[in-house]
Amino acid sequence: MASEYGGDADGGVAAEVAQRYGRSAQPESQQVVAVFKAITDVIRTEGLPLSPTSYFAAIMSALEKPETQTSQQVVLAMLTLLSLVLPRLPAHVLRSRFAGAAELVGALLAAHGAEAATAKAALGCLAQVLAAADPAAWLAAVPAFNQLLTFLTDARPKVRKRASGGLVEVLAGLQRSAALGAASELVLKACQRILPGPAAAAQAAASASNKQRAAAEAAITAAVADALHLLGALKGGLPLLATQAAKAATELLLKLYSLRQPLLDRHVTEALAALAGAQGAAAAGSSSGSGLAPSDLGDLLTVVTDTESLWVGGGRDPGLLMALGRLLEGGFSRLAEVDPAACAARLPRAVHALVPQLAAEQDGVRYGTSQALRTLITDCLTADTVAAARRARPTGPSSSGPTPLASLVAAVASTLSARYQDAWGMALPVVGTLIEKLGEVGAADVAGPLLVPLGAICAGALDAVEDADAAGAGAGGEEEEGGAAGKAAAAAHAGAAEATLGTALRALGPEAVLKVLPLQILEGLAGTAEPRTWLLPLMRRHVRHSQLGFWFRELLPLAQSLGGRAAALSAAGGAAAGALALKCRALELQVWHCLPAFISWATDLPTAYPAAVNSLAAAFANRPDLHPPICMALQRAAAQVRHVLAADGRGSEFIGFADPAAHGPTSGAAAAAGGTAGADDDDDDGAAAAGMAEDPAVAAAHGGAPPSGYDTAAAEAALTALRSYNKQWLSVLCKAYLVSEPEGRLPYSAAIAAVSAVTEAGVVGGYFRSAMQKLQKVVLDESAEVPPPDLITDGGPDPAARRNAFLELALWLSFGLPEGAVDALFRSVKGALTHSQAAVQKRGFKVLAVLAEARGSWLAGNLGEVIKQLLGPQATATLSAARRYRLRVIRPVIIALQQLDPKSAAAQLPRDLLGGDEEMADGKDADDDDEEGEDGKGKRHQAAFRRQLVASLVADIVLCTKESNKKTRAAAYDLLVGLAHVMDEQEPGQLGGSEEEEEDMGQEKEAAGCKGGLYEFFSMVMAGLVATTPHMVSATVMALARLTYEFAAAMQNVIASLVPPVLSLLRGKAREVVKSVLGFVKVCAMRLPVDLLTPQLGPILEGILLWSQDSKNKFKLKVRVIVERLARRCGFEALASVMPPSESRLLAHIRKEAAKKQRRKAGSQAGSEAGDVEGDRRSRHSSGRDSLARTARASQWGHTAVFSSEAGDDMEEDEQELAGGAGRRGAGGAKSVKSAGGKSAGGRNASGGVRLAAGGSGGDPMDLLDAATSRQLVRSAAGVVRQPAAGREEAFKRDPSSGKMVIAEEEDDDPLGLGKRGGNKKRRRGDDDGYNSDDSDYDDLKGVADLRHALRKAGESKSVRFAEAAAAKSEGGRSMGGRSAGGRSAGGASSVGGRSAGGRSSGGGKGAHSGERFKAKGAAGDVKGKSKIEPYAYWSLDRRMLNRRRGKQAAATSKLESIVSGAKAGALKGAKAKRQAAASAAAAGGRGGGRAGGKGGAKRQRTSE
Repeated sequence: MASEYGGDADGGVAAEVAQRYGRSAQPESQQVVAVFKAITDVIRTEGLPLSPTSYFAAIMSALEKPETQTSQQVVLAMLTLLSLVLPRLPAHVLRSRFAGAAELVGALLAAHGAEAATAKAALGCLAQVLAAADPAAWLAAVPAFNQLLTFLTDARPKVRKRASGGLVEVLAGLQRSAALGAASELVLKACQRILPGPAAAAQAAASASNKQRAAAEAAITAAVADALHLLGALKGGLPLLATQAAKAATELLLKLYSLRQPLLDRHVTEALAALAGAQGAAAAGSSSGSGLAPSDLGDLLTVVTDTESLWVGGGRDPGLLMALGRLLEGGFSRLAEVDPAACAARLPRAVHALVPQLAAEQDGVRYGTSQALRTLITDCLTADTVAAARRARPTGPSSSGPTPLASLVAAVASTLSARYQDAWGMALPVVGTLIEKLGEVGAADVAGPLLVPLGAICAGALDAVEDADAAGAGAGGEEEEGGAAGKAAAAAHAGAAEATLGTALRALGPEAVLKVLPLQILEGLAGTAEPRTWLLPLMRRHVRHSQLGFWFRELLPLAQSLGGRAAALSAAGGAAAGALALKCRALELQVWHCLPAFISWATDLPTAYPAAVNSLAAAFANRPDLHPPICMALQRAAAQVRHVLAADGRGSEFIGFADPAAHGPTSGAAAAAGGTAGADDDDDDGAAAAGMAEDPAVAAAHGGAPPSGYDTAAAEAALTALRSYNKQWLSVLCKAYLVSEPEGRLPYSAAIAAVSAVTEAGVVGGYFRSAMQKLQKVVLDESAEVPPPDLITDGGPDPAARRNAFLELALWLSFGLPEGAVDALFRSVKGALTHSQAAVQKRGFKVLAVLAEARGSWLAGNLGEVIKQLLGPQATATLSAARRYRLRVIRPVIIALQQLDPKSAAAQLPRDLLGGDEEMADGKDADDDDEEGEDGKGKRHQAAFRRQLVASLVADIVLCTKESNKKTRAAAYDLLVGLAHVMDEQEPGQLGGSEEEEEDMGQEKEAAGCKGGLYEFFSMVMAGLVATTPHMVSATVMALARLTYEFAAAMQNVIASLVPPVLSLLRGKAREVVKSVLGFVKVCAMRLPVDLLTPQLGPILEGILLWSQDSKNKFKLKVRVIVERLARRCGFEALASVMPPSESRLLAHIRKEAAKKQRRKAGSQAGSEAGDVEGDRRSRHSSGRDSLARTARASQWGHTAVFSSEAGDDMEEDEQELAGGAGRRGAGGAKSVKSAGGKSAGGRNASGGVRLAAGGSGGDPMDLLDAATSRQLVRSAAGVVRQPAAGREEAFKRDPSSGKMVIAEEEDDDPLGLGKRGGNKKRRRGDDDGYNSDDSDYDDLKGVADLRHALRKAGESKSVRFAEAAAAKSEGGRSMGGRSAGGRSAGGASSVGGRSAGGRSSGGGKGAHSGERFKAKGAAGDVKGKSKIEPYAYWSLDRRMLNRRRGKQAAATSKLESIVSGAKAGALKGAKAKRQAAASAAAAGGRGGGRAGGKGGAKRQRTSE
């Protein structure tokens, strides 16, 4: 309709009509469409354009006709169309016709106002017309405006709402015009007429007689209703009134507070809040603007805060309290901008009024009050306001009282009293905001009243924790629950209070905090005061940008005093003295560990550091236990100075040649690759940890971002002070590094690297040469047959440890040296890479990785030599333990190869790795004499050679995906994904290209560039598919699976060339490769978009179904899981169209199981709950068939879930693990649950409390509503130990005399009589049949009667598919129950009298008691057979009964219904046969009754399992 009527020329009128009314079946909508079509036809008949102006003229002409005005339906349709046309009408057109239009619409409103729909449409049109009124001709619009105002109190809510919206539109259109004052006066008159009504009605009702009481009450109700309706309109219109009218209306609103009606108070407050929060306050006396003048706004806030009826009294309306908060919040924020002095004088009273609301019962009121207080503090406490608040004094009788600022602080401090204890969670953020603001404006001296209660809360919480621990230890299990509850509550308050106090330490400084809350440690040791030791860790975490001299003046003497006292007490001896000495030593260390925090961005470092460096040196020389904090302080100071100078663009003479924060010992890369052990976790600042993740040089070495006042000049001054003593510090640091243990060298390494980077190269060079000389001497001494007399013993007890120590020491010193020193270090590294010891190899690769990462220019110049170390003949000497560190070297090498300049490639790349083809590296072609052709071919040869080198390095990464070490595998996967992202970013392009594009490009380089770096990387990895060893092929498939998991959505065209070669590997015999391919197909089934996956269904099914009958390594199960996932992703129809007919039963079974699951969802509540979980999971994993797969960089990859052979038959759990979750099991499995429990006998933990017993499968949540779980908990609480089952002995026993554990050896190592295999091997966990085999085919034998006989029947065949059938056909009717003919149970153990041990079987499979042995061969019932046992059948145990999902429990219990129904059917049939036999016997005179009965028994219906 939009294209037929009007198109785009009408300004979108036709489109909006079609959208809003075209598809509706309502008569009103159809009427609108019909009228619109008629008007359009009229306009076309007149030859006018279909424009908004034409529509406006046609509609107004039609509305002026009497026949139109008499039809209410037509008028409604016309007004509806007019409301759509008016917003699109040019302003000058509407303004020229506004008088006539207003008169016409007003007449229609008066005529048809009784109909709500027509009144709404007319009010909308009237408001738009009045909003465009000419200010000079406003008198013509007054009648229509008054008519609009009358509908503000209409009884119909929708009409009233439209009138209120129209009022806002008109006033907004009149802003900054001369007509605003006149319109505001009309609104004010309406307010003067309506708002005093409730008070007048109440006064009249008070003087009315009893006969007039009903009428008076009705008058009150009507007056209050009109006032409420008008207040609803004023919430939007009051901020738009002129200043004088707004002031007068405000006075009328404030008078309503005297009525003390909660509903009126609430709506009045909301209207005033809208006025107070409006922007753009007008100047006093101006009638052209809107809003209140500053003085009027101040008077309004004063009246609100001083009206006690609004704040005092129980049962206050929560809506009123929240509206009051918004009123004060918006009003004071505006007042602080225009009049800081008035704001400072009134702000304390507002805070005092708001603070009690923090103790309100409603959480919404508490939260709103907290937000209002924080906004008041943030917006109002500016520098001007604080200055005014400091100068001002109270004007009342108590003129000597506190200043407004002190009064405000006292009001906020009162929120931390016991009265507001329940609201501390809301009050503490307010206190923190105020403290931060006071520190910002330089008013730290008035924050004392806030710090005192904060300290009390922290100290009280610490005492509560200690008391709870003491109570729990003393009272035992009875009071443990109460102690834990008290500890949790105290910890909750302590966490918020400590965070607030940390804000105080950062904003106010430690001097101001310690002045109010002194440590009192020495007084506490003397017993004269309570020590505040809890302040020490807070200072360590939060102090930044303070004075270093304060630590040396105040805290260093305290630490020295504690150290001296500890030494004296240790020398005195005795248990009490020793305990006290230990406490003093711990406190001393805590004080020293505050030093790094005080040196972080210190404001006085240039003056305080030189004065106190001798004290630090003396402590370093005499106290080895103080080395970590001193090293961290040096590292942090140097790293922060370097960071600021590097950001300013200073050269290497200031910042060194490598970044120790990004590539040093404490960097993320070093930690990920297994950096130096013994990491110092002293810096536990959460902000620093967050800053590390965002880098800027690892957040200035953990000290956080530089503060605003720390500039380049401060950094230069600090660098000068540090360099004056760096030479001496390097000397003592190197000595301490060499004498320390390897696991404790991290602090020294970090300090040496940071200090070397900011020290002159000449100073660092001396220490570096000394380290290199000693390293060479150590290498020579190691190779000598006879130890030399001048043997170097520094660095470790053996030559390998000494070599590692000097090698790493030289590395950290090289951060301040140019590339010449690095070349000498690299020569020493080469020998370590081929060393016979893994520790030396790991250290060599670590040093080489740091050099390659930290020095890009050096790597570019020595790229060939580095590649030789990775791909040369010596690469075969790399031990498995060092491969993870070798991977760290490969990444920067590959990136450097991608960025290598083609002109210098021939000189830098190693020619001897070409295998004799040096012309490829040189770029020469002997058969081509053309110079230009030779250059072109040379470039192509060089590019091909670079790709060959990268492919070789990628092959090494791929091989590492098969490493047994989990960390190495994870590093290989991460490196593959990271390199793929890097190459994609360097050469972006579409992944894959068509054959036509390749032919058009003509050249290999151009084609590769068109496809992008990601395609090239995939090609490099896919080259491993043609490897000669299954190991390499399997690793390649695993690498491709990981890349497919990451880049599934970007593989539009590469799938066609990737999937077929991978699937072809399924036709091989290497099970290692097959397992990897099945994992790859599983990833494709889960991650690829459906439109890419569907065309590959045929090849996928053709390949995987080759292994659908092979149970070894869980291949059969894996195939079924893949088919189920494909069916759910692509649909059963798409899968059935390509499924081979021979395998159609598998798909039918899967479809049947899916249908059962749907029926269970709809049939039971338990199934519905499980279905909701399943539906949510499906929606998360596959949001739609047409949507692309999730390809986030941080995707969770599960190697075990994809390639493991231990997957269960629960596909949902497997998918959860692949998605990165832990599935149903915990991360540690059942074993970790047991080890973490620490249970003693009787299910009680070490502390004496009762521990909940673990679930059935380790880590499963426990259903506390289950009856069996309740019994288990009762037994655990009572100390009852569950005895082992009859017939089974405990594997471990305890000697009662000595308490030692005794392991009972098995007497029979061959219970099945199959012969010993591999000696006394331990049986597999959970394998009660006693057979030890890694072949999962033997799992099918569990539960088969007479296993030995079944295996003999199976012969030498490797398959056991027919073992159960063979056992069933064996002689003697061997059975798991009763007496067996051979006198042997399934376990193979002989028993007296031919009965198994314990009178019951030990196998118990599905075929043991299924009832097959009682099936009659030629009849429909059961027979006793030779055993003469009454026919029976057991309902076999389904392990889904143990599943925590109720839906699966319901599926397992459904079999019971079939058993019961079968039994009933058999009973009915047998009863019928008995009746027939009895009738026949009666007719024959009783002859053959016994035989008839026998036949009836023979025809008994066989019960099904």
